[in-house]
Amino acid sequence: MKHVFLVLALVLSSLVVKAQYIEEIGSLESLYEVRARSVLNTILRPTEYTLVVSVELDRDEKKLKEFHEEAELQYLPGMPMMGDVPVAPMAANKLHEMKAKTDISVVLSRNVSPEVEKVIRDLLVSKLHLDSTAGDAVNIRRIELPMDPKVQEPPKQLPELTWKTWVLVVILSLLAVAGLMFAVWRRSKNADAKKDIKENHEYIHEPDDKPDSKPEVVPPVVSAPADPVVAAKSEEMVWDMDLESVRQHVIQIGTQYPQMASRAIAEYCLQGAEENTTYLMDFIGWDTAKHLFTEIPAMAWARMGRSVKERSGDPLPAQIEKGVRETYRALLASYIEHEMAEDEAGPFNFVLKLRDDQRTQILEKESAKNIAILCLHAPSEVTAGILATLEGDKKIRVMGELSRIEKIPHDVLQSVIQAFKQRVSEIRLKPEPRVDGATVLSKVIRGMSPEEEMNILTLFAVENPAELERVRRSILIFEDVALVPGDILSEVLGLFEVEMLYGAFFRCQRPVINAALSALPEKKAMILERELSDMAMIPSQKITAETRRKICLQIETILEYRSITMTDLIDGAIKVTKIRANEG
Repeated sequence: MKHVFLVLALVLSSLVVKAQYIEEIGSLESLYEVRARSVLNTILRPTEYTLVVSVELDRDEKKLKEFHEEAELQYLPGMPMMGDVPVAPMAANKLHEMKAKTDISVVLSRNVSPEVEKVIRDLLVSKLHLDSTAGDAVNIRRIELPMDPKVQEPPKQLPELTWKTWVLVVILSLLAVAGLMFAVWRRSKNADAKKDIKENHEYIHEPDDKPDSKPEVVPPVVSAPADPVVAAKSEEMVWDMDLESVRQHVIQIGTQYPQMASRAIAEYCLQGAEENTTYLMDFIGWDTAKHLFTEIPAMAWARMGRSVKERSGDPLPAQIEKGVRETYRALLASYIEHEMAEDEAGPFNFVLKLRDDQRTQILEKESAKNIAILCLHAPSEVTAGILATLEGDKKIRVMGELSRIEKIPHDVLQSVIQAFKQRVSEIRLKPEPRVDGATVLSKVIRGMSPEEEMNILTLFAVENPAELERVRRSILIFEDVALVPGDILSEVLGLFEVEMLYGAFFRCQRPVINAALSALPEKKAMILERELSDMAMIPSQKITAETRRKICLQIETILEYRSITMTDLIDGAIKVTKIRANEG
């Protein structure tokens, strides 16, 4: 019986202690929740979050007893009331010492910005003195809370129209009005024609006519079938209002911009559309066209003349109309492009947009004063590029003109612009393509087999040294390996075995061999030098040629990556360093 009472006492004491722990856990969770809400209310509204705090305590009977003793001191007779037990400083400290782990779960609304999450986490850790190493954690989740306001999407704004779009709208509106006027005119014309036919064929009774008399039946006269060619020749071409407006617009463009119009017609003709071009000339008149398009080159006039000569008959009106419209479309495209280019900022943009070779060709024929005015209106980097392409004397004159410019009168600027436009028109109508023969020959040589390349370069060295000089400025020949910087040569030669290097440098000039030996590791260089001195084996020409080409191609790749040209190597602009590569 005694043992039974002992067991019951132990069970009841454990239950009481467990209930006490639950009460203290609730007190500590309330304290943490108050502090956490005081933090969150500073950056969030109460409807934008909810909070759950979970605390675990150490089951230490000694600390629990000390906490109760500190708490009971608050209720002794004569002691002032300090509020709840956890508020008492000593009791609260004892309670915090019993804390094992704290989990703070914050549930945010979906409307809260994602950037706020990190701020909330940092503030809670700092305010509640949480320690992640002790198991404390702050968990943030998102749900759609019942009090979340519905986010209304802002209305989409229409994009603002640019001036180019407004120009297109105005042009399309004018074309629509012109089309509407043309349709009304054609309808009124057709109505007038029907009225005339009705009036001409209306039967008028004469006084001698009798209603009961029968008219004589006249046998129909069957005419012979008409020849379609003769009918087409006799048919009178009637141009409608739309084609007449095309004629007026073509004459207007040709009068206002003769160079641009001539260039557009010439380019369209030389693209294989000489037949359509002749239809436009027939339509506006050859004499008028000759006065309008004065800048059309002789080649384009010759093609148009041949097209007229090879005609097998007079074209039909439909063919002429189609050709006129196609040619007018090409002219109109160039006119619109020219107008758009005129509206852009910078009076010399049409020159700056040219290719480098075309711009160089123009600047070679232009005076130093005009080039200085062009450089004054160009960006600084473009001006540097222009000056770099000029010869030494002309460059000095241009720089002198630039230093003397203080003001440019409007008429002088316009005259310079017209001069450059004339140069551009000449380049486009009479192009002078530049062909670098040495570069083409270098590509041809590299297209040969390695043996043929080695033989042709040897032949150039003996019979045509000047040609070899031009070729070696386009591609790397093997004898120029001595000019390659030592670090590049060491990197390339390290990719080949001694046997292949022996075949490449067999019976080579001594400066080339010395450059290779200086770039190789010491042991590898000694082996190669001994084999080249003994010459115990003669390598095949195929192995020698293939290895030399591989070495040259590898060096060219590195030089291109470092923006080094062959001219820089030959002229000594790159310093050659002789190094001894490290072993291995």
